[in-house]
Amino acid sequence: MAFRVCVLALVMCSLPLPGGAQVIADRLLEAEREPNNWLTYSGTYMSQRHSRLAQITKANVNRLELKWVFQAQSLQSFEATPLVVDGVMYLTQPPNDVVALDARTGCSGSISTNRWRRRAPVVDR
Repeated sequence: MAFRVCVLALVMCSLPLPGGAQVIADRLLEAEREPNNWLTYSGTYMSQRHSRLAQITKANVNRLELKWVFQAQSLQSFEATPLVVDGVMYLTQPPNDVVALDARTGCSGSISTNRWRRRAPVVDR
């Protein structure tokens, strides 16, 4: 049984994630209409950090189980607010990597290792 679970997990993690999600301005403005997505740092532009999803209740909260864990490829301590768009969870890890995970399985779809360099501000004198 354990072997079948491992094989199934390998197969699921080898499937590609959906293409890059396109989040246009109108979608951000109407984010409260998509409670299954977390499109901005605080969920919506109202910054309430509250989800209207109702699957977790007082009656079933004690039955929650850990389904997956993401291990960042960094030894630095950091905090990141994930964004969820159409089933893909995007988060950052040091130094400046963006990681895309399947929100249901935790399988990594891609890691963008673009190194954004901070440039000194231009100062008029």
